[in-house]
This record gives sequence, structure tokens and C-alpha cells, in this order.
Amino acid sequence: MAFFSVSKRPYVLIAILVLAVVAVLAVYYFFDPSAEGLFPRCRFLELTGYKCPGCGTQRMLHSLLHFDLVSAFRYNAYLLTLFPLMLLLLAWDGWTKWLPKRWAEAAFVTLAVLFVVLTLLWWLLRNVFGW
Repeated sequence: MAFFSVSKRPYVLIAILVLAVVAVLAVYYFFDPSAEGLFPRCRFLELTGYKCPGCGTQRMLHSLLHFDLVSAFRYNAYLLTLFPLMLLLLAWDGWTKWLPKRWAEAAFVTLAVLFVVLTLLWWLLRNVFGW
């Protein structure tokens, strides 16, 4: 019998997860990804010369942690606007618990397709128009 059994002590796992998130956020707060060499670079950008949908996320996070919304938007507008939408989706998930199962599944599929289409559109627009 393990001492840190997840079924018996779930708060230990939650505490470890929270500490890991705080540690990562601290690194992004204190170190600027555009100036420091310790952050990973986008392999897609290096190989092709085109930005992927996630390019600029590290710099965006650094700017957000310093409350610089203008720079954060400039680094990755799509993901910056996606964060509040993800919160809305979490609320939606709670709301769909009250819907019939068939409607909830249809809503999920619709949102998943919308997310994929928007991501592909962002990928195209940022490379064609330099966003």
C-alpha cells in the first residue's frame, strides 16, 4: 500500500500540480523568453520559416504576467482571446450537464469543429498577412 495513493490522498496530487504551475509561472515572470536562451524555440518556425498557431505563446505569457496586454496581443492574439473563451467553455460544460445527452454531444462536436477551423484560419492569416 503506497503512502501517496491518489485515491486516498488526492490533495497531495493537487498540491504538486499547483506548485508546478506556480513554478512555471514564476520562471515566465522573472525571465523574458525573447531575451533568455533557456526557453525552447519553435521547431516548425525553424524548419519552415512559417509561424505555427502557438508561436509567441511564451512571450505572450511573460507579457500577461506583467500586465502588458498590448504586447501580449501582439505576440499571439489568437491564444490571448482563446483564454477567456476556454473559461466560457468550462462554464458551458457545466451548463450542458443539464441538457439531454444528445444535445450536449452535438454542442461538443460543434465547438470542437469551430476550434479546429479557427485555429487553421489563424495559422493561415498570421503567415499570409504577418499577424
